Amino acid sequence: MADEKIYTIPMRKAYRGVRQKRAKRAIAIINQYLIRHMKADSVNIGKTVNESVWARGIQKPPRKVRIHAILDNKVAYAELVGIDIKTPSQEQVKEKDKKKIDKREKIKEERKERKKISLSEELDESGRVGEEVKEKESVPKVIPENSAK
Repeated sequence: MADEKIYTIPMRKAYRGVRQKRAKRAIAIINQYLIRHMKADSVNIGKTVNESVWARGIQKPPRKVRIHAILDNKVAYAELVGIDIKTPSQEQVKEKDKKKIDKREKIKEERKERKKISLSEELDESGRVGEEVKEKESVPKVIPENSAK
């Protein structure tokens, strides 16, 4: 069910870019590598991997990293070799998905309410939109004559 492998991931490509983005790029390289080699839809990179990449700062990530990876339900979990990987249970995954769905629904409802409020503000008592604005625009501007010679 769970596919386990140990990889040595080369990250020399991280050094091709700008100095101030090397560690970030190294994390992206790990992510892409695991997606390609484990045929996963998404990757969860563990705390130890992240700390090892960022240990020497943003400018000097390691040239390579040994990773222990587990594939479970099209999600790859990665930690350094020798560290236990904690994969979430099915109940935790379902609970997390439920929270995401609830959050999306809440956001949709809030957007609908904001849209209703903005429409009601635009409509004045007579039901016409922007009548006051048209009246102000029709009044010509009066320019005072210059008294200075």
